[in-house]
Amino acid sequence: MNKIRCNTRITISLFLILFAVVAQAQSITGNVTDESGVPLPGANVIIEGTSTGVSTDFDGNFQIQAEAGQVLQFSFIGYTSQSVPVGDQDVINISLEPSNELEEVVVTALGFTESRDKQGSTSSIVSTQAVGRSGEPTIANALSGKAAGLSVVRTSGDPGAGSRIRIRGANTILGSSDPLIIVDGSPLNSATTKIVNGGSSSSGAVSFGSRLNDINPADIASLQVLKGASAAALWGSRAANGVIVITTKEGQSGKAKISFTSSYSFDEISERVPRQSVWGQGKGGKFSTSARESWGDYIPDRAGGADTVDTSGGFFTSESGNIYYPITQKNSQQTYIEENFNAAFQTGTVWQNDLTMSGGNEKNTYFFSLSNLQQEGIIRESTYNRTNIRFNYNAKLNDWMNLSNKIAYAFTDSNLTQGNSNVGGIQLGHLRTPADFDNRDYIGIYTDASGQEFPRRHRAYRRYLGNNENPIYNNPLWTTNEQLSLNQVNRITVTPQLTIKPTDWLQLIARGNVDFADDRRTFFFPRGSAGSSITINRRVGEYLEDEIATRENNFDFIGRGEFELTDAIDLTATLGWSLNDRKYNRSSGSVSNFLVNVTKVTTSLNSSREASSFENVKSFVKSNRGYAILNFGVSDELFVNLTGAVEASSTMSDSFFYPAADVAWNFTNTVLQSDFLSFGKLRASYGIVGVQPAAHRFETLAEGGFSYSTYSDPLLIDSFGGGFRLDNNLGNPNLKPEMKTEWELGTDLRFFDNNLTFSFTYYNNQIEDILLNVSLSPSSGFSTQYGNFGAMENKGYEIDLGLNIIQKTDLFLNASLNWSKNENLVTDLYGTEVVNMSVGASVQSVARVGYPLGTLWGTGSQRNPDGSFDLDENGFPQITSSFTVLGDPNPDWRAGLGINLNYKKFALNMVVEHSQGGDFSPRTLHVLNAFGTSTATENRETLTQDLVNYAGNTIPAGTTIRGNITDFGAGNVLLDETWYRTGIGGGFGDNQAYNFSIYDATWTKVRELSLSYTLDSPNLKSSTGLDSVRFTVTGRNLIYINNIPGIDPEVNQYGTGNAIGLDYFTNPQTQSTLLGVTFNF
Repeated sequence: MNKIRCNTRITISLFLILFAVVAQAQSITGNVTDESGVPLPGANVIIEGTSTGVSTDFDGNFQIQAEAGQVLQFSFIGYTSQSVPVGDQDVINISLEPSNELEEVVVTALGFTESRDKQGSTSSIVSTQAVGRSGEPTIANALSGKAAGLSVVRTSGDPGAGSRIRIRGANTILGSSDPLIIVDGSPLNSATTKIVNGGSSSSGAVSFGSRLNDINPADIASLQVLKGASAAALWGSRAANGVIVITTKEGQSGKAKISFTSSYSFDEISERVPRQSVWGQGKGGKFSTSARESWGDYIPDRAGGADTVDTSGGFFTSESGNIYYPITQKNSQQTYIEENFNAAFQTGTVWQNDLTMSGGNEKNTYFFSLSNLQQEGIIRESTYNRTNIRFNYNAKLNDWMNLSNKIAYAFTDSNLTQGNSNVGGIQLGHLRTPADFDNRDYIGIYTDASGQEFPRRHRAYRRYLGNNENPIYNNPLWTTNEQLSLNQVNRITVTPQLTIKPTDWLQLIARGNVDFADDRRTFFFPRGSAGSSITINRRVGEYLEDEIATRENNFDFIGRGEFELTDAIDLTATLGWSLNDRKYNRSSGSVSNFLVNVTKVTTSLNSSREASSFENVKSFVKSNRGYAILNFGVSDELFVNLTGAVEASSTMSDSFFYPAADVAWNFTNTVLQSDFLSFGKLRASYGIVGVQPAAHRFETLAEGGFSYSTYSDPLLIDSFGGGFRLDNNLGNPNLKPEMKTEWELGTDLRFFDNNLTFSFTYYNNQIEDILLNVSLSPSSGFSTQYGNFGAMENKGYEIDLGLNIIQKTDLFLNASLNWSKNENLVTDLYGTEVVNMSVGASVQSVARVGYPLGTLWGTGSQRNPDGSFDLDENGFPQITSSFTVLGDPNPDWRAGLGINLNYKKFALNMVVEHSQGGDFSPRTLHVLNAFGTSTATENRETLTQDLVNYAGNTIPAGTTIRGNITDFGAGNVLLDETWYRTGIGGGFGDNQAYNFSIYDATWTKVRELSLSYTLDSPNLKSSTGLDSVRFTVTGRNLIYINNIPGIDPEVNQYGTGNAIGLDYFTNPQTQSTLLGVTFNF
């Protein structure tokens, strides 16, 4: 109820603001469309001879103040401009005709606008309408399927979870492969800070979101993906992974323009792991309350009715009042698959409200936005709330000087859910629970045989009476209702810019950027929580907290001049200097072994020194770059762009030079002109970019707070007054950046008056001096050293197609297709056999020379030279004695299809994304086979022939048995409990044939399907003051096809890292239905 009141207050406040501002009148309004009547959003309406102008909104509407006698100029990229004198009219509607020359504008890495036709590098423009239309709460997910070479993978369906973003594949091994994000000309900290406390390892904890999620999608004016090294070389050692350039909205002069959008979505689990419901807890065909597996009795054969219990000993009393006694005979045939699912999962919701206001006059313009998002996840008690405020201001100080400032504040507040390789993970506990166990009474009082009571005991299927404080695995409801994984982030970014234009040919820019974020994480595990060997303190209670502060400052000074060298040659020259200063500070503390069993989050639960720990980690990185860009144009046909950047950084011992060059030849300007081919360009580019080494790796550092655990009672140095020792990692004074050298060739073609567009690119990059930690000989006195110890390459193809199919009055249909293929190969690891990127996994995602990055590596089945299984005497596969290559998780190719249909006031939009090939290891299913809860193990049949099982026992014909019959190449064999539970066909560790856990990762998804209707009648304006109202319904991921039972191959056990193709009880993905309404004033 409190949430409802809060949301209502927010909505009422927003509407009051709306109607307070709307009271102002407008001078001239109108609508700009194409020749078919389709609105042109973003068209420019400028008073000729002045800098006063506005842009049309999503529906092509505009409003501007102008005097009689002035001339309004209407323009839009790809269309012929029109000029209309202002008389006594107050409404001007314009229809623009297509131009024969389509000159699309792109925003460069420095924030300047350039003609795309003059660029030799490759970039993709993502429509901001498409980003907003998707209704995705986070901007990264809204980019899925919209650009060739851009891969966006949702790591889970958790609220606010991070997404794995890759441009042309991975470009490093253990470092981050996330692209550089440039917002309004300055780099944005978009890192996903890995789990520090509260998780068992990087493979199992909670899924934290990227700081890219702090951007409100509604604030974005343009978004471009710069793919090639030549387009990003001026950013030096931060641009190896490509660049995403975002420009936020600015105000336009004229009366205030206000828009309010409210949307509400319903989220469901996209796919559930199928589970058997006919076999009970136990093993060997017998029921057992202490067994971890469901290889027990056949439930339909039970007597039915209530279980036989022993009321003479201990018992458990749940909070609901139900009493549980020790079971002596299992009679009940009841199962709880759906009840347990509904107790842990729900229909998630997202309610988002966005208010924007913009306006100004000839000298001052502003843009203001306020956004609030409140999300309840598909897992109960999981939440993600975000509030964004933005104010962009531009002041024209005089005819040659402008001052702008862009200020953004974001606050996020979330409660996340433990998952993955984690005995406290919700999916692990949920999917392993036997079908005949009811999870709903998860907490209560255990009373032992003597009558002593133990309150707040955790009841799970392996501790069904709560008679032991260690439940082994969490009951999923304990994970959602009792544990906390809280995350609060306050972030502010400020980007002031002073632009001086003393002459028509010279422009000087001074730009600053401050990016401050404070990230607080709180983890609370009450006594009785499940804990593994490395999270054992959870069993006796543990409270952990992290305070993470990041501070980033950027300063740029840029000079840009335009020169006409001859009648045929022009030059635009840019000189710049940039300073980047990054600071990171983390303070972490913990309290364990609670003296009382309560849920109050306080350090008073145990104040002893032995029960507490504290750690502080700091890092400092400072770098500066000088750069120059020369853009030559020859006869408006040949364009040559040269870039050079020199960078020095505190993480490197020397400065490094990053050159780049690209050339574009528009051959249809003079050489080939035809009605068939509207435009043709050949392009080529070359560039070098890099990756900085990690901070503070030059010297061998000292560490404190360590312990020596070779004794039965470990010695803690802090117990003896503290101290320091040399770190186990040997310093390296010769560190240098990873260097990626890339070249590409391509063409851009447009046909039939620009109605058909085609782009093709081939690229090849070589990455050398990859930074890795390698093992050292024990004789060195150190265990590892960080250095330049690897090499890798990527090569691939990209195709973009666009087609205007129908362009008629009241009917418009177009389609776009993007296709990309990337081939990766690890070429050198300096003698290291493999580099494991998935520490803790039985099936590993590794770097191995001669194979693609991420190759799946683990024990498998022995093979004959012809590829068939090397079988034992009973006809079963044999396990390999060492690790072997199991598969390649990288897709063969990816594609995206977009379709846009407009009919009168209706608009239908669809985005389909497909990923072809690749391998995926859902170890969840392999482990569930051992536990006997998967549908693969539910089959029961009567044998028609004698069969041998994995243990070598012959099961005679006529026997009714649980299992499956298969032929590995030497005749039928029986896959029963000895194969799945105790053999190599299901389970943990390195004694499994994990080739049986490999699936084809091909998938197809309808990412978005939206239908909207715009109401903009004259009566609406006169009666309400509204220019238009747009109603939208959107479906996300409603249709999906894959080959894996119950698991989306997009999920990733290792989150946004480079380890891919792995699942281990990862929290599930979602599909959504969204309803939205937009009011434009």
